[in-house]
Amino acid sequence: MPARCALKWICAWALALSTATVAVGYIHFPPMTLKKMCRISHHIRLLQVEKSNKEMGVILFQIAETLKGERSQISSFKHVIRADTEGVKPIQDWMSEGKTAVMFTQEGGGRGLGYVFIDHFCYSVDYNTLGKYWLALRGEPALGACFHGQVDVLRKAVQDTLAGKVVEVPTKKLDKNEDKEKRDKLINDHLNKYRR
Repeated sequence: MPARCALKWICAWALALSTATVAVGYIHFPPMTLKKMCRISHHIRLLQVEKSNKEMGVILFQIAETLKGERSQISSFKHVIRADTEGVKPIQDWMSEGKTAVMFTQEGGGRGLGYVFIDHFCYSVDYNTLGKYWLALRGEPALGACFHGQVDVLRKAVQDTLAGKVVEVPTKKLDKNEDKEKRDKLINDHLNKYRR
């Protein structure tokens, strides 16, 4: 019996480590096509703003529709946007009750990393297990290469992509290439400082 328990524990630990590695790779090497984003995300949800507070940097979302993935250990969709978050202004300008967003995540072992697409903008998030909220890591203008447009267009494109249809979506090319080393350092600093 102890050997069987030990084997179960080792398998669970290996699964948690492999999920964490995949999820971190998801943030460090973001998918640049909608098709790839749909394929590698564990969960895709249409979220609707229930309440928001710009001064406190908090958005309370409710799930409006599950587009991919059913079960999750994560049930909170509270997003926290610190005032010093890089690229916070488009999020603050957008946030108000009733607005919708599409959230792509990789989740496992109670942890999660993801991307949230709002109208014409995207930001990355990390799930804080102690506080039970998603912390905005930074604005992700480079993900305009994956999608750049209205959330209702993205929702339909995700549904069609998941149904196996060929989909063309609006995208935006960056004016300049982002410094990948700088981005990775920023992401790593956030994960080391705020992840719980």
